[in-house]
Amino acid sequence: MTFHFESGSHPNKQGNYTIYLSINHSGERKRIKTSICIPIKCWDSSRERVRKTCPTSKQDNEELQRLLDRARTVERELTAQDRLTMLKFLDRFRGIEQSYKFLSYAQHTKDVLEQGKQWGTYKKYNDTIRKLTDHIQALGVQDMDFRDITPAFVEGFTAYLQSLPNQRTPGTTLSPNSIAKHLKVLRAILNRAVDDGIIHTDDIPRKLITVKETTPAITGLQDQELTRLITLPIKENTDRWNARNIFLFAMYEGGIRIGDAIQLRWRNIVEDRLIYTMTKNGKQVNMILVQEAEKILKLYTRPGQRPAHYIFPYLDSDAEYAEYLDYEDRQKMPQDVSRKYFDTINAREARIGRMLREIRILAGIPHLTFHTARHTFALRAKEADVDNTTLQRILKHSSLNTTEVYMKKLDSSGEDAAMKVIYLDNARRNKEKKRIIKQIQKLGFSPEELIELLSGK
Repeated sequence: MTFHFESGSHPNKQGNYTIYLSINHSGERKRIKTSICIPIKCWDSSRERVRKTCPTSKQDNEELQRLLDRARTVERELTAQDRLTMLKFLDRFRGIEQSYKFLSYAQHTKDVLEQGKQWGTYKKYNDTIRKLTDHIQALGVQDMDFRDITPAFVEGFTAYLQSLPNQRTPGTTLSPNSIAKHLKVLRAILNRAVDDGIIHTDDIPRKLITVKETTPAITGLQDQELTRLITLPIKENTDRWNARNIFLFAMYEGGIRIGDAIQLRWRNIVEDRLIYTMTKNGKQVNMILVQEAEKILKLYTRPGQRPAHYIFPYLDSDAEYAEYLDYEDRQKMPQDVSRKYFDTINAREARIGRMLREIRILAGIPHLTFHTARHTFALRAKEADVDNTTLQRILKHSSLNTTEVYMKKLDSSGEDAAMKVIYLDNARRNKEKKRIIKQIQKLGFSPEELIELLSGK
């Protein structure tokens, strides 16, 4: 566990900044507000002290030292008792020892995710906790003990989920996979409670331990379907047109995920390469730009465009969030800016999804979501006999245990060769086939004579 002092990111109405005690432990971060609120010029961030030029520096620094000493004492006590967790530390530091109810603890886990700006996970937890709250309060109680999370409770919550309407498909109820996702969040909350020393592993109902989602079918576009998508008449500079373009670009460039595609900027295009960091796992992608992808990029070049401008028209290049240029910068976003950025991307993803559903109907394609681009790329790679190891490297699939390889990767020649094979070899084979047929025709063989010659008779 580590401690340090830092100023808040925004001033109060008087223009002063609050000083916080920041605690970090096992990847979890929490801030405790102190009573010190000073002009930012009075704060020495390198020494984590109030500057002597500030009139209240002596008493402020004494208070900071008192808080730091107390934090270290609490850490030592809990470590000696083998009870050091973030939650136990906060309770002891604040002078409270409490027995958590289930919903109040679930709310705590959601707050931790919010403070850590883990918006994707936060959104999932928030949805499940809202449904848990509705179900528990329908039972006539406001909260319940952890010991009440029994197999019978899990069965009742499952039945409740099965009765809920499916917002994506009117007239139906939640799918088995959606229900499994909610049960997995419930299990994750209980696992966190185990880590925080509130319950024991044996207290988690076995029904939750074994819950799994059904693996969805891989639904890449076949050749005819892809042709119908590409040739479908769509008016330029419309939502449908942009949705098709970003889908095709993502497919051509190795199955880019939708969130990453939306965030691409012109600075990610370096000569004939696409270089960016995946939001999902922080892995760097360094991919050759194939000809089809370059054609799409040309559709979006504009006079006066700058490297920091977004390529596709889904994010505002003049917004506050646009000041944070890359993956590392985005980790430093203030919480309110980070949340707005996440919500904006989510809304754009939904818009693209709606447009792809309309295109699917117009083109007569059975299945079309943005993830279909990733599946279609994988299908084309398989058809081109790209080996699985190279394909998995291109897709940066989460099942690979090669994070270090990706982060330190210098040589991308294997991926480049694979990309060229996927998109160029079919054209070369067809060209060679036409050349051979032309040579045979020059020899003057009749079809019957050619068949006899090839059969070896």
